[in-house]
Amino acid sequence: MISVKPIFFTGIFLLLTACSQEPATIHYGNDECEHCKMMITDSRFASQIVTDKGKAYTFDAVECMAVYQRQHSNELEGAKLWVNNFDNPGEWLEAPKAQYIKSDVIKSPMGESLLALPSQVSAEKHLQQKPGKLLRWDDVSQIKMHMSNM
Repeated sequence: MISVKPIFFTGIFLLLTACSQEPATIHYGNDECEHCKMMITDSRFASQIVTDKGKAYTFDAVECMAVYQRQHSNELEGAKLWVNNFDNPGEWLEAPKAQYIKSDVIKSPMGESLLALPSQVSAEKHLQQKPGKLLRWDDVSQIKMHMSNM
């Protein structure tokens, strides 16, 4: 007789892991930004939104993700927002938990010059070497990109 328990638990496991909200792999030089349609080439600024169903939307800059998320907030409810650690590209940070710098000297692909870092300490260390302004996700999420950047 076939036991139902292993089949049941296997099914539950597959359902839970099928909709992962972990960051997807971005293919730099091939993938394009969901918002501005530019090719994503610089991993230091890349970001992404992963829906509760596991669909990833990729962006070439934090500001593109912020604008896109604001414009599509109803359909993105429950999504996770990810940003690359500027100092360690490939290390994904949850966007609301990251610390941001609006740099006076480092330019992002869309020109808003937003850098994501893992903590206030790392952001302050960065600011000791390069000028800019500290921001939180609440500030970044309200950025309105200049028309010249689009």
